[in-house]
Amino acid sequence: MKAFLFLLLFISISFLSAAQNAPINLTVKGIAIDSVSKQPLGYVTVALQDAKTNTPVKSNLTKDNGSFELKAPAGKSYTLVLAFVGYQSKILPITGANNTIDVGKIIMQASTSQLKDVVITAVKPLMTQEVDRISYNVAADPESKSVTALDMMRKVPLLTVDANDNIQLKGSGNYKILINGKESALLAKNPSDVLRSMPGTNIVKIEVITTPPAKYDAEGLAGIINIITTKNIDEGYNIGINTRYNTA
Repeated sequence: MKAFLFLLLFISISFLSAAQNAPINLTVKGIAIDSVSKQPLGYVTVALQDAKTNTPVKSNLTKDNGSFELKAPAGKSYTLVLAFVGYQSKILPITGANNTIDVGKIIMQASTSQLKDVVITAVKPLMTQEVDRISYNVAADPESKSVTALDMMRKVPLLTVDANDNIQLKGSGNYKILINGKESALLAKNPSDVLRSMPGTNIVKIEVITTPPAKYDAEGLAGIINIITTKNIDEGYNIGINTRYNTA
Protein backbone atom coordinates (compact mmCIF):
# COMPACT_ATOMS: atom_id res chain seq x y z
CA MET A 1 0.00 0.00 0.00
CA LYS A 2 2.79 2.39 0.92
CA ALA A 3 4.56 1.57 -2.34
CA PHE A 4 1.39 2.35 -4.28
CA LEU A 5 0.90 5.70 -2.52
CA PHE A 6 4.56 6.58 -3.11
CA LEU A 7 4.18 5.77 -6.80
CA LEU A 8 1.00 7.85 -7.03
CA LEU A 9 2.74 10.80 -5.30
CA PHE A 10 5.71 10.51 -7.65
CA ILE A 11 3.46 10.53 -10.75
CA SER A 12 1.55 13.56 -9.44
CA ILE A 13 4.75 15.51 -8.77
CA SER A 14 6.12 14.61 -12.20
CA PHE A 15 2.88 15.71 -13.88
CA LEU A 16 2.82 19.05 -12.04
CA SER A 17 6.49 19.65 -12.84
CA ALA A 18 5.92 18.97 -16.52
CA ALA A 19 2.89 21.28 -16.56
CA GLN A 20 4.87 24.09 -14.96
CA ASN A 21 7.75 23.72 -17.43
CA ALA A 22 5.52 23.49 -20.51
CA PRO A 23 5.94 26.52 -22.79
CA ILE A 24 3.02 28.95 -22.87
CA ASN A 25 1.73 29.73 -26.33
CA LEU A 26 -0.13 32.75 -27.62
CA THR A 27 -3.05 31.94 -29.93
CA VAL A 28 -4.18 34.51 -32.49
CA LYS A 29 -7.31 33.82 -34.54
CA GLY A 30 -9.69 35.66 -36.82
CA ILE A 31 -11.48 35.62 -40.20
CA ALA A 32 -10.48 37.24 -43.51
CA ILE A 33 -13.42 38.87 -45.34
CA ASP A 34 -13.70 40.42 -48.81
CA SER A 35 -14.65 44.09 -48.51
CA VAL A 36 -17.12 44.02 -51.44
CA SER A 37 -18.79 40.61 -51.36
CA LYS A 38 -18.54 40.30 -47.56
CA GLN A 39 -17.65 36.65 -48.17
CA PRO A 40 -14.82 34.79 -46.42
CA LEU A 41 -11.49 34.61 -48.25
CA GLY A 42 -9.70 31.27 -48.32
CA TYR A 43 -5.97 30.76 -48.88
CA VAL A 44 -4.96 34.19 -47.57
CA THR A 45 -1.41 34.18 -46.18
CA VAL A 46 -1.47 35.00 -42.46
CA ALA A 47 1.80 35.60 -40.64
CA LEU A 48 2.88 36.53 -37.15
CA GLN A 49 6.02 38.66 -37.20
CA ASP A 50 8.32 39.59 -34.38
CA ALA A 51 7.42 43.24 -33.79
CA LYS A 52 11.07 44.21 -33.22
CA THR A 53 12.80 42.39 -36.08
CA ASN A 54 9.88 41.92 -38.53
CA THR A 55 10.98 38.30 -38.83
CA PRO A 56 8.13 35.85 -39.60
CA VAL A 57 7.60 33.51 -36.66
CA LYS A 58 4.55 31.56 -37.83
CA SER A 59 2.71 31.49 -41.16
CA ASN A 60 -0.32 29.69 -42.52
CA LEU A 61 -3.23 29.99 -44.94
CA THR A 62 -6.81 30.81 -44.07
CA LYS A 63 -9.29 27.97 -44.46
CA ASP A 64 -12.13 27.95 -47.00
CA ASN A 65 -14.32 29.76 -44.46
CA GLY A 66 -11.69 32.50 -44.09
CA SER A 67 -10.73 31.50 -40.56
CA PHE A 68 -7.20 31.16 -39.24
CA GLU A 69 -5.43 30.31 -36.01
CA LEU A 70 -1.73 30.84 -35.33
CA LYS A 71 0.23 29.81 -32.25
CA ALA A 72 3.53 31.38 -31.16
CA PRO A 73 5.51 31.66 -27.92
CA ALA A 74 3.84 34.05 -25.47
CA GLY A 75 5.60 36.97 -23.86
CA LYS A 76 6.67 38.70 -27.09
CA SER A 77 5.26 41.55 -29.15
CA TYR A 78 3.95 40.51 -32.55
CA THR A 79 2.56 42.02 -35.72
CA LEU A 80 -0.15 40.19 -37.64
CA VAL A 81 0.15 40.51 -41.42
CA LEU A 82 -2.36 39.28 -44.01
CA ALA A 83 -1.22 39.10 -47.64
CA PHE A 84 -3.17 37.98 -50.70
CA VAL A 85 -2.44 38.52 -54.38
CA GLY A 86 -4.70 41.27 -55.72
CA TYR A 87 -5.52 42.66 -52.27
CA GLN A 88 -4.01 45.30 -50.03
CA SER A 89 -2.05 43.81 -47.17
CA LYS A 90 -3.34 44.26 -43.64
CA ILE A 91 -1.08 44.93 -40.65
CA LEU A 92 -2.36 44.61 -37.10
CA PRO A 93 -0.38 44.99 -33.85
CA ILE A 94 -1.02 42.13 -31.45
CA THR A 95 -1.35 43.42 -27.93
CA GLY A 96 -2.94 42.23 -24.72
CA ALA A 97 -2.17 39.98 -21.79
CA ASN A 98 -4.54 37.17 -22.78
CA ASN A 99 -3.11 33.94 -24.17
CA THR A 100 -5.87 33.85 -26.80
CA ILE A 101 -6.52 36.91 -28.95
CA ASP A 102 -9.45 36.98 -31.39
CA VAL A 103 -9.01 39.81 -33.90
CA GLY A 104 -12.46 39.13 -35.38
CA LYS A 105 -13.28 39.89 -39.02
CA ILE A 106 -10.46 41.45 -41.02
CA ILE A 107 -11.69 43.28 -44.12
CA MET A 108 -9.47 42.78 -47.17
CA GLN A 109 -9.72 45.38 -49.95
CA ALA A 110 -8.84 44.69 -53.59
CA SER A 111 -5.83 46.56 -54.95
CA THR A 112 -4.36 47.07 -58.41
CA SER A 113 -0.98 48.13 -57.01
CA GLN A 114 -0.32 45.14 -54.75
CA LEU A 115 3.18 44.58 -56.13
CA LYS A 116 4.21 48.02 -54.86
CA ASP A 117 3.13 47.23 -51.32
CA VAL A 118 6.21 47.28 -49.09
CA VAL A 119 4.70 44.65 -46.79
CA ILE A 120 4.93 41.99 -49.47
CA THR A 121 8.72 42.31 -49.46
CA ALA A 122 8.66 41.06 -45.86
CA VAL A 123 5.72 38.64 -46.00
CA LYS A 124 5.36 36.81 -49.29
CA PRO A 125 2.05 35.06 -50.06
CA LEU A 126 2.40 31.37 -49.29
CA MET A 127 0.10 30.41 -52.15
CA THR A 128 -0.19 31.55 -55.75
CA GLN A 129 -2.75 30.30 -58.23
CA GLU A 130 -2.54 29.83 -61.98
CA VAL A 131 -4.97 28.40 -64.51
CA ASP A 132 -3.77 24.81 -64.18
CA ARG A 133 -2.06 24.75 -60.78
CA ILE A 134 -1.55 26.16 -57.32
CA SER A 135 1.88 26.67 -55.76
CA TYR A 136 2.78 26.63 -52.08
CA ASN A 137 5.86 28.76 -51.35
CA VAL A 138 7.67 26.53 -48.87
CA ALA A 139 10.70 28.83 -48.74
CA ALA A 140 8.50 31.63 -47.37
CA ASP A 141 7.15 29.47 -44.53
CA PRO A 142 9.26 29.85 -41.36
CA GLU A 143 8.23 26.35 -40.23
CA SER A 144 10.10 24.79 -43.17
CA LYS A 145 13.34 25.22 -41.22
CA SER A 146 12.32 22.66 -38.61
CA VAL A 147 10.01 20.15 -40.33
CA THR A 148 10.16 17.59 -43.13
CA ALA A 149 8.82 17.72 -46.67
CA LEU A 150 5.98 15.44 -45.59
CA ASP A 151 5.01 17.90 -42.84
CA MET A 152 4.90 20.69 -45.41
CA MET A 153 2.59 18.56 -47.56
CA ARG A 154 -0.01 18.79 -44.80
CA LYS A 155 -0.20 22.56 -45.30
CA VAL A 156 -0.66 22.54 -49.09
CA PRO A 157 -4.21 23.17 -50.34
CA LEU A 158 -5.86 20.18 -52.09
CA LEU A 159 -3.44 17.77 -50.38
CA THR A 160 -4.17 15.70 -47.29
CA VAL A 161 -1.91 13.43 -45.24
CA ASP A 162 -3.67 10.96 -42.95
CA ALA A 163 -2.49 9.46 -39.66
CA ASN A 164 -0.62 6.73 -41.57
CA ASP A 165 1.19 9.34 -43.70
CA ASN A 166 -0.73 8.41 -46.82
CA ILE A 167 -0.93 11.34 -49.23
CA GLN A 168 -4.09 12.14 -51.17
CA LEU A 169 -4.77 14.77 -53.83
CA LYS A 170 -8.38 15.97 -53.78
CA GLY A 171 -9.28 12.80 -51.89
CA SER A 172 -7.67 10.50 -54.47
CA GLY A 173 -4.56 8.37 -54.35
CA ASN A 174 -4.25 8.41 -58.14
CA TYR A 175 -1.56 11.02 -58.77
CA LYS A 176 2.11 11.35 -59.67
CA ILE A 177 4.85 13.02 -57.64
CA LEU A 178 7.62 14.69 -59.61
CA ILE A 179 10.90 16.22 -58.48
CA ASN A 180 11.60 19.34 -60.55
CA GLY A 181 9.31 18.04 -63.27
CA LYS A 182 10.95 14.60 -63.49
CA GLU A 183 9.61 11.24 -62.38
CA SER A 184 11.42 9.25 -59.69
CA ALA A 185 11.02 5.50 -59.31
CA LEU A 186 11.61 5.70 -55.57
CA LEU A 187 8.94 8.37 -55.04
CA ALA A 188 6.49 6.33 -57.09
CA LYS A 189 7.20 3.30 -54.89
CA ASN A 190 7.11 4.82 -51.40
CA PRO A 191 6.66 8.61 -51.42
CA SER A 192 5.88 9.02 -47.72
CA ASP A 193 9.17 7.47 -46.55
CA VAL A 194 11.20 9.60 -48.96
CA LEU A 195 9.41 12.84 -48.08
CA ARG A 196 9.65 12.06 -44.36
CA SER A 197 13.44 11.97 -44.69
CA MET A 198 13.69 15.15 -46.79
CA PRO A 199 14.17 18.41 -44.80
CA GLY A 200 11.69 21.16 -45.58
CA THR A 201 14.60 23.55 -46.15
CA ASN A 202 15.50 21.59 -49.30
CA ILE A 203 12.25 22.65 -50.96
CA VAL A 204 11.54 25.93 -52.73
CA LYS A 205 7.87 25.28 -53.49
CA ILE A 206 5.29 22.54 -54.00
CA GLU A 207 3.09 22.72 -57.08
CA VAL A 208 -0.26 20.95 -57.32
CA ILE A 209 -1.09 20.65 -61.03
CA THR A 210 -4.83 20.11 -61.27
CA THR A 211 -4.85 19.81 -65.06
CA PRO A 212 -2.13 17.30 -66.00
CA PRO A 213 -0.36 17.61 -69.38
CA ALA A 214 -1.81 15.69 -72.32
CA LYS A 215 0.74 12.85 -72.01
CA TYR A 216 -0.94 11.84 -68.71
CA ASP A 217 -4.53 11.86 -70.03
CA ALA A 218 -4.77 8.09 -70.43
CA GLU A 219 -3.74 7.51 -66.82
CA GLY A 220 -6.80 9.25 -65.36
CA LEU A 221 -4.77 11.12 -62.77
CA ALA A 222 -6.40 13.40 -60.21
CA GLY A 223 -3.36 15.64 -60.63
CA ILE A 224 0.39 15.95 -60.30
CA ILE A 225 2.46 17.03 -57.29
CA ASN A 226 5.66 18.71 -58.45
CA ILE A 227 8.28 19.39 -55.77
CA ILE A 228 10.73 22.15 -56.70
CA THR A 229 13.99 21.81 -54.77
CA THR A 230 17.03 24.03 -54.40
CA LYS A 231 19.50 23.50 -57.24
CA ASN A 232 22.38 21.97 -55.28
CA ILE A 233 20.08 19.75 -53.21
CA ASP A 234 18.25 18.67 -56.35
CA GLU A 235 21.42 17.34 -57.98
CA GLY A 236 22.58 15.46 -54.89
CA TYR A 237 19.13 14.15 -54.08
CA ASN A 238 18.57 12.67 -57.53
CA ILE A 239 21.92 10.87 -57.28
CA GLY A 240 20.83 9.47 -53.92
CA ILE A 241 17.55 8.22 -55.34
CA ASN A 242 19.18 6.46 -58.28
CA THR A 243 21.81 4.76 -56.08
CA ARG A 244 19.30 3.52 -53.53
CA TYR A 245 16.91 2.29 -56.18
CA ASN A 246 19.53 0.39 -58.20
CA THR A 247 20.91 -1.39 -55.15
CA ALA A 248 17.50 -2.40 -53.79
